[in-house]
Amino acid sequence: MALIDRLVGRPKPEEVVAEHRVMVARLLRRVFGPRADIDDVFQAVFVEVLRSLPSYAGRAQLRTWVHRITLNVAYQEMRLRYRENRVRVKVEDVEELAHDHGNAETDAIQAQATRQLYEALEALDPKKRIAVILHDLEGHTLKEVSEMLGRPLQTVASQVKFGRAELATYFREEGPNAVRLQKVSP
Repeated sequence: MALIDRLVGRPKPEEVVAEHRVMVARLLRRVFGPRADIDDVFQAVFVEVLRSLPSYAGRAQLRTWVHRITLNVAYQEMRLRYRENRVRVKVEDVEELAHDHGNAETDAIQAQATRQLYEALEALDPKKRIAVILHDLEGHTLKEVSEMLGRPLQTVASQVKFGRAELATYFREEGPNAVRLQKVSP
């Protein structure tokens, strides 16, 4: 098998894991929240990647292929959690994304905004949540999100639009408890 892989030019499993583990972990943290327990999902991603590696045909870049598998595994886990309604983002579990800006008040406001954002994202339908995260938090274009998810461009645009609308409703209903979000550098 190793000889065939070398002749065909397939990447070695250990190289795939080493090269893409940071990207997979970062994406899973964005999807599930900064302090979510992603270990099981992370392992499931690489089980699927390694299981599917022999069928990797090279039609897409390896990074794109791994990214798509990551999103598919994450989506399946989100659907399970959404249906069972078993996981909620807890205020005490959310890691402060705001790094030390030297201003405790600003850091506290940013931490509260991050908690509220992940609470709101948790309430979204998984398809909308992934589309919003990829577009608004990861900064991908609608076309890129469409390609990553294998969905029509109009479908992704609708998912982002309606996901944003649901987030806006969430923050409006929070009223005076809502905190204005500040852009956080990744």
